[in-house]
Amino acid sequence: MVFRLRRLKIRQKESKGVGFMLKKTLLVLFVLLAALGVGIYFSYTSLKLIPLFDNRNAQWGLVASAVVGVILGVARGLLKKKNAIKGEVVTRHGVGSFISHWATGFGIFALIYSGVMMGFFIMNGKSIWFIPVFATTLQQVIPALNVHYFAVLITLFGGFFFGADYIATRDWMLLIPNMKDLIQGFIGKYFLRRKWEAEDKYMSSQKGAFVPFAAIGIVMLLSGAVKAAAHVWPITANIWGWATVIHDVFMVFTILYIIVHVGMVVVLGHWPAFFSWFTGTMPKKTVEHHHPVWYDKLTAGTNKS
Repeated sequence: MVFRLRRLKIRQKESKGVGFMLKKTLLVLFVLLAALGVGIYFSYTSLKLIPLFDNRNAQWGLVASAVVGVILGVARGLLKKKNAIKGEVVTRHGVGSFISHWATGFGIFALIYSGVMMGFFIMNGKSIWFIPVFATTLQQVIPALNVHYFAVLITLFGGFFFGADYIATRDWMLLIPNMKDLIQGFIGKYFLRRKWEAEDKYMSSQKGAFVPFAAIGIVMLLSGAVKAAAHVWPITANIWGWATVIHDVFMVFTILYIIVHVGMVVVLGHWPAFFSWFTGTMPKKTVEHHHPVWYDKLTAGTNKS
C-alpha cells in the first residue's frame, strides 16, 4: 500500500512537471505567433505602402535580431540544465529549445508564404513554373515583402539563438553524424532493414537530416543577405540576379525538405520525439529502448546537454 502511494505521488509529480512544461510551450507558441501576427497585420495595414527592406533602420533591425539571438543563445548554452531522468520520464527539451525550434519553424513557414505570394522563378514578370505569381501589383507586393521582413526577423533570431546555444554547449556530436550514423544508422536501418541500436539523443536519421538542412539554411541566409542589401546598398544587377536564382532554388529545397521531414515523422512513427517538442519530455522506457546510447549517458551522468 505504501509502495503504491509512493508510485502515485511520483506519477502525480511527473504529470505536474509535464503539464508545467506544456504551459511554457504554449506560452512560447503564443508569444511567437502573436509577434508574427502583429507583423503580418501591420504589413497589410499601416505599412502596406512602406517597403521595410528599403529602410536602412529596418535593415539594422535584422542585424539586431541576429545579435540578440546570439547573446541569448550563448547565455542559454552556458546556463541550461542537463537532460535528466525524472521518475518515468526523461527531460529532452527546455524553454530555450522551444524558442529556437518554434521561432525558426514559424519564421520559415511565413517566409514560404510571403515568398510564394511574391513569386519565384520569375522571368519578364511571369512565373516559369507551375506556381503563379499572386502579388502582381505594387500594392500587393509591398505587404508581402513586409511579411517577408518580419518573417526574416523571427527566423534570424531563432536560427542564431540555436547556433549560439549549440556552440556554447560544445556537444559537437549531438547533431553531427559520423559515417556509422549515415551508413548503418540511416541506410542500413531504414533501407536495408538491418538492426541498429546505437541511437543517441537524436537518432542517426535525424543527425543525417540536420546537416543538409543546415547547409540549405546557410545558403538561404547568404543569398537572402545579398538580396536584402541590394535594397539599400549598390549591388550590381548581375550579383542580385544570381542571388535571386540561388535563393529561389534553395527555397524549393526547403519546401521539399519540410515535406520529407514531416513525412518521416509520420511514416517512421517518431511520435514520442515529436510530442517532446510540446511537453519537453519523453517516456523513460522509450528512451531506454530507442535511444540506448543517450540512456547510458543519462544514467552515467556523462551527457553534455
